[in-house]
Amino acid sequence: MRKTHSLVALCVVAVTIVVIVSLKVNKNGSAEPEAAQVNPGNYYRVVTDTLTRGESLYESMIANRIPASRALEVLKALSSELDPRFCKPGDSYSACIDTGGSIISLTFQRGLTEIYVAERDSNDYRVSREHRALTHLTRRISGTITTSLWEAFLEMGEDPEIALKLADVFAWEIDFLTDPRKGDTFVIIFDEIYCDGRKIGLGDILGARYVNRGKEFLAFGFPDEDGKMEYFDAEGNSLERVFLKSPLSYRRISSYFSRRRFHPILRIYRPHYGVDYAAPTGTPVVSIGDGRVVYAGWKGGFGKYIEIRHNNVYTTSYGHLSRFARGIRKGMKVKQGQVIGYVGATGLATGPHLDFRVKRFGSYVNPLTVNYPRAKPLPEQKKTEFFARRDMILSGLKPQQVASLSDSPHVSSSNQ
Repeated sequence: MRKTHSLVALCVVAVTIVVIVSLKVNKNGSAEPEAAQVNPGNYYRVVTDTLTRGESLYESMIANRIPASRALEVLKALSSELDPRFCKPGDSYSACIDTGGSIISLTFQRGLTEIYVAERDSNDYRVSREHRALTHLTRRISGTITTSLWEAFLEMGEDPEIALKLADVFAWEIDFLTDPRKGDTFVIIFDEIYCDGRKIGLGDILGARYVNRGKEFLAFGFPDEDGKMEYFDAEGNSLERVFLKSPLSYRRISSYFSRRRFHPILRIYRPHYGVDYAAPTGTPVVSIGDGRVVYAGWKGGFGKYIEIRHNNVYTTSYGHLSRFARGIRKGMKVKQGQVIGYVGATGLATGPHLDFRVKRFGSYVNPLTVNYPRAKPLPEQKKTEFFARRDMILSGLKPQQVASLSDSPHVSSSNQ
């Protein structure tokens, strides 16, 4: 029995080293396993693998020549702490197996913060779970636009994902494809997430200030009851509106052109009708709000055309599309920000562009000047807490502020 316990202990140490030491961070900030050379002895072999898309933990174990009965045995033991059905691609494991095919121990890493260990004890398994705390480091950055928001972050050597997050925060207020001008300034306070001293991603934007042609826009993050960050102005009004500012998503377009030359998006107002967005063929087009597709097909000079009824007041249309997004058809419900088609030059068009129009009570209105309704305001009982948080963040958003908001990280036990 003493010999068995010694062997189990050796296996657990070796397997834990394989799972933890062999992790590296890829270019997207997530952890992935790296091949490790382990030769712990002649009594067992160590299997190390990472789950791929559509692959279950059981299937991976079978593919690695672990006997089915042994795999089911350890999975049954793990089920007291871990539901194998919720394992995801990128999760990794290492199993210590003796010469008879029995699993002496199995270490499974789920995401970046959870580690499960099953150790054989006589004819059963002892299962334990370890949780690694994430460290959040709050940072402050500021800059000035010379060409585009995306390029401003690249010039500063910052992660351009922060630019996309900023565009998401102000998506109902600013069209970052067409509104920014040279000389615009911004200040952002946000979290970076670390695990074991390694940066693994970006957290939420806590506060932001953007000045566009002299007009100031402020955003203050405030978590809802589920912990999801929502954004409000200085008076506690939600930044979110019924409709987005633009049918072209800054995030989607920046991603679309990430591997090629970024083409400027030109916006031309057509009096009494709508707005033309000159953009390359294939640029994703999104619905500016929730609604139902009432037309999707060819419509004369508009070419491939989509019309969406959002409520009893507003209807939007999107013309000259090169193609529709998969599944888009008459009667289909769509969500705000959902891709519905792609820019083209079908119908009577001299070049690729999107013909975007808005009707209010059946009459065309200028999409650039319509004051769309806001989402629900901050609950009255939350305002005292919000204003205290706002005042703390606001001091860091002042233009003359140059120091980091926080010189030391704070630790969170988040599972993200």
